[in-house]
Amino acid sequence: MRKDIPRIFVNKIGKINNNKEVYYSFKDKDVEYKKVDLYDIQRKIDEIFRSNDFIYKKKMHIKTKYDEKDYVIISKSVDYLLSIDGDKIYIDNILDIY
Repeated sequence: MRKDIPRIFVNKIGKINNNKEVYYSFKDKDVEYKKVDLYDIQRKIDEIFRSNDFIYKKKMHIKTKYDEKDYVIISKSVDYLLSIDGDKIYIDNILDIY
């Protein structure tokens, strides 16, 4: 029985530079948000909550600085809207409500 371990081919590795560059898409300077008047957003929210068909919850499509999706809104505070899932949607971050 042979006691030698067979030789393994090893590629020559140059300088490793894999932790020097990282891409963060939310920090891109190319993305610009249009200036939203906070008064208009607050007015839209107040109209929704004052409407006759709002009793407990209302399904809305909300676009924020960070994402855009459908929420089921159950209450309103001074600073945020509360969804049925427990998510707080801060009014300062809202760009549009449909």
